[in-house]
Amino acid sequence: MNSTLKLLQEGRNKEIWTRHCGFLDLSQKEYMDIQKRLLMEQIELLSKSKIGQALFKGKTPASVEEFRKNVPMTRYDFYYPFLKDKNEDGCPGKPYIWVRTSGRSSESGEFKLAPYTKEMFEKLGDYMITGMLLASSSHKGEVNLTVNERVLLATAPPPYLSGLLSHSIRNHLNVRFLPPLEEGEQMEFGERIAKGFRMAIEQGMDYFYGISSILVRIGEQFEGSSATAKPSVKMLNLAVLWRLLRAVATAKLHNRDILPRDIWKLKGIMTGGTDTSVYRQKIEHYWGKQPLEVYASTEGSTMATQAWNYKGMIFVPDNAFLEFIPYEEHLKSMKEPDYTPKTVLYDELELGIYEIVFTNFHGGVFVRYRIGDLFKVTALSDDELGNELPQFQFYSSVRNIIDLGGLVRLTERDIWQAIENAGVRYQEWAVRKEYDSSEPILHLYIELKPSVEIKKEEIQKSISEELSKLLDEYQDFKEITGRDPLKLSIIPNGAFQAYMKSQQDLGADLAHIKPPHIQPNDKTLEKLNRFQK
Repeated sequence: MNSTLKLLQEGRNKEIWTRHCGFLDLSQKEYMDIQKRLLMEQIELLSKSKIGQALFKGKTPASVEEFRKNVPMTRYDFYYPFLKDKNEDGCPGKPYIWVRTSGRSSESGEFKLAPYTKEMFEKLGDYMITGMLLASSSHKGEVNLTVNERVLLATAPPPYLSGLLSHSIRNHLNVRFLPPLEEGEQMEFGERIAKGFRMAIEQGMDYFYGISSILVRIGEQFEGSSATAKPSVKMLNLAVLWRLLRAVATAKLHNRDILPRDIWKLKGIMTGGTDTSVYRQKIEHYWGKQPLEVYASTEGSTMATQAWNYKGMIFVPDNAFLEFIPYEEHLKSMKEPDYTPKTVLYDELELGIYEIVFTNFHGGVFVRYRIGDLFKVTALSDDELGNELPQFQFYSSVRNIIDLGGLVRLTERDIWQAIENAGVRYQEWAVRKEYDSSEPILHLYIELKPSVEIKKEEIQKSISEELSKLLDEYQDFKEITGRDPLKLSIIPNGAFQAYMKSQQDLGADLAHIKPPHIQPNDKTLEKLNRFQK
């Protein structure tokens, strides 16, 4: 089969689109046929492995129905004895590379490991091309890819999944990373981002793949300061001068400060995480493009993406076998750990919230795996795309839901969106459920931007009002209990930065430098409170 690069060089755009985005045209039956065929192939591989034998208990499933009926659901602790020390013996496929998660095993306390076969690694690049195509298109079949696309290197290095994505896509296309992979991966994260943007000023930039908040922070830095910024002497070449002069002219025409979109005309932006939907409008304002949201996990690889209309995400059919636990079943299983929740398949979904359960294809190890992520089915088809596949919105990680008295459940997205909607100019925040005189409260710790002068009571009132607008249940809680559960503590400037610096000094891993937004532990809060007035 011809490589995508060869197809691109020969101008065979229709074949490129069909290869990477053709799944959007599948009927539900065609989608499920792919799912079931690849699952049976995976069952065959599992039957010859120690992991599969431990799950099958001497009886290899002969059908999808037998698989769902007889094979138990799993969590990471089941796999730890097989995967510790990167042991290959129990794996259904030969590991080509080992990927590390930011989370830890509850049994060992060590980082979780996920072995990827060569086919799984190559699929990463395929899915990255899918994202680039969809992020840069405005309609079906539009291919805006060219050879030597310039991509800002704004991801964690290997062995994290995002770093391996960069290596896999380089194997598929002649992508130029800013800075180059080998150089950038030796730098601290902040240094790498700064170097990448300096290079982008000189060389241009076509795509961004990374964390949404980086794009917002860069945009905020431009506002109010870009008009007086001066490039260094070494940057003063014709390309840079033309880019800056064009940006100045555009900003003056619109009577505003220079924005990143005046300097770079990005083809596409690809991001993942809760902050994507929260920052969507800001990113479009600063960068001139909406971010394409992608869902990926270390254990599951790249699993779902939005299309060119930026509505719900659609799961790809050839990455993992998908099952979904209805929300009521999920809640019951949380209350009764020994209860086995019922699941539905992709073509049995209805509108509502589900916990995802997946089984790797292509020799992966995870079987009926409960990663702990919840999705909301927002539509069962999309007439605009012309497809009949369900669309999803990431709802929350199970561990990132705060339940107040069983009356209201708040996700990270809910709280973050309320802070944004309240117009609070903040640096960072963290929140957790605490108790005041045995009553549950939502305690929000927030660091404001420098020079923000506004009373704490006003901020608290604004955020509470926005939570009531977003969630009827939050307003109901206030009316039923006769109190507002929100408590606000202002963290002085520099507290979160000081925390991250202290974590770096202790040699903390990149994924554990920043405090978690939801339910930070006592040790984390103690560190932040050292800086609290």
